Amino acid sequence: MDSSASITLDDSRWPLLVARFVGVPSLQQQGEYFRQLSTYLRRKEKLVGILDTREVRMMTAEHRHNLAGFVREHDALIRAQVLGCAAVITSPVMQLATSIVLHLIPMPFPYFTTSSMSEAVGWTTKRLVGSGYGPPPDRCLGEERRQVS
Repeated sequence: MDSSASITLDDSRWPLLVARFVGVPSLQQQGEYFRQLSTYLRRKEKLVGILDTREVRMMTAEHRHNLAGFVREHDALIRAQVLGCAAVITSPVMQLATSIVLHLIPMPFPYFTTSSMSEAVGWTTKRLVGSGYGPPPDRCLGEERRQVS
């Protein structure tokens, strides 16, 4: 296991939820991430997400399988609550893997990929405003992060 691997959830700019992935998170870390994400979905509050994968290495086949299962299991909640998600991807290998995953497991919400965090924030802000919500509070990304074990 990669001891530097982690998944961090930052809800300090709610309804913007930022997930940061570092290294190759363990399946246990992925499971905890899904449990936390389920908690946010059960709030019955609309949200937008940013997946920051700039420091992640490759997802394993088991990670992709677990993601597909989570999306299938929570499809109704995801459709009801998630206004959109932007993924920040800088690795060409991760871009290819993401394209394949999205082809095999279409996300039930609008999705945007970029290599720039500022573009991701801009896109998610437009999703919020376009859906009748104001932009997230003007605080810098990274405050009050919650580490997923």
